[in-house]
Amino acid sequence: MKTNQVLGISTLVLLVLSGWTYYDSVTRAERFERGQDFLPNLNPDEIAQIVIRKGEDETRLRREDEKFVVASADGYPASNEAVNRFLRDVLDLKLEKEVGKGERLEQELEIAPPGEESLEVALLNANEKDMVRFVIGKGADDAGGSFVARTDSGDRTIYLTSSRVFLNTTNDDFLQNEILNVEGEKIATITSLGFQIVNEDGDFKLADLPAGKKESSKVNSAKWMLSNLRFTAQHLADTEEVVGLEWDTTVHVELDDDSRYEVELARQDEKHYLRIQGFYKSERVSIAVDAGDEEVKYTADVLKRIDELQLFNRLHGSWVYEVSESTANKFRLERSELMEDA
Repeated sequence: MKTNQVLGISTLVLLVLSGWTYYDSVTRAERFERGQDFLPNLNPDEIAQIVIRKGEDETRLRREDEKFVVASADGYPASNEAVNRFLRDVLDLKLEKEVGKGERLEQELEIAPPGEESLEVALLNANEKDMVRFVIGKGADDAGGSFVARTDSGDRTIYLTSSRVFLNTTNDDFLQNEILNVEGEKIATITSLGFQIVNEDGDFKLADLPAGKKESSKVNSAKWMLSNLRFTAQHLADTEEVVGLEWDTTVHVELDDDSRYEVELARQDEKHYLRIQGFYKSERVSIAVDAGDEEVKYTADVLKRIDELQLFNRLHGSWVYEVSESTANKFRLERSELMEDA
C-alpha cells in the first residue's frame, strides 16, 4: 500500500474518531442525571418580577430597588424572608427522572392546560421578558415527587421531581404583615381616654389610682400592645370600604426615646380596623458649634429616629389595617379593667 494511501486512511479514521468523540461528549452532557437541578443556571439577582398562577388566582411580585412589593396587593411591601424562601425552594428543585414529552402526556399530568391544583411560575427580567416559565402539574401517585416542565422553550420535557413540591402561592403568603414590634420595656407611658399607665423604673403603674384599689394584671400586660403588632388584611386608606369608618378609640404610646405612636381603632360589621402614625417630640433639631462628642452622638441618634418615623409614616399612612379581635382588645382598654380591690 502506498504511503499516501496509508496517510489518507489514517486521516479519515482520525476524523471519524474525533467526530464520534465530539458527538459522545455533547450527548453525554445532555444526558439526564438523577438529582440534577431543575434550573441550574438561574440567577436570582436578575429577577425583576415573579408571577404565580394557581387556578384563577394570580400573585404578582415586583422588585423595587432592593426589595419586592406584592403588586397584586396594591403594591404593599413583601416579606424579604417569604420571597427568599420562595426563590430558594425554586432553586432547590431536584429531578428524579425524565418522564417524556407530548401534548397527550401534558394533558394527563396537568401541565398544559394547567389543572386546578397545578402551579405556573414565571420569572421575568427587568425588560419584562421571561427568564424562566414552568408548570408544576400533578403529584405522582406512586412516588414522592411532582411532575414539572419548562414551557418557555421548545423543549417541553416533563420530569418528576425528587420530592413533592410545595410553594407559597397567595398574596397573603408574601405580605410583610408585621406593622411594628416594640419591646415593652421601651414604653414610657400609655395614654387613652380615661387613663394613663406610667413606667416607673420598669414597674408599670396606673396613674391616679384610687384609695382601696390596686392595678390589675392588665396594667402590666398593656406594655406589650406594640409587640408583634400584625394585620390580617390591608386596605388603601382612600378606598370606599374604609374611608367612612368611625375611629372611636385613640391610644398614645410614648417611648423612652421621646418618640410616640398614635393608634386609632374602628369597628364595623364585626371587623376591627387600625391605623397608626409615629411622631417625635420635635421635628426641629439643632446642635451647638462647640458641642462635645456625647451631644453630637445624641443628636445623630435623634435625627436617625426622626428619619425612621418619617419612613414609617410614608408607608403606614397610606393604609388601614384589619386586625384580629384579640389585637384590637389590647388597645380598647377601659379604666375599670385596669384596677381591682386591694
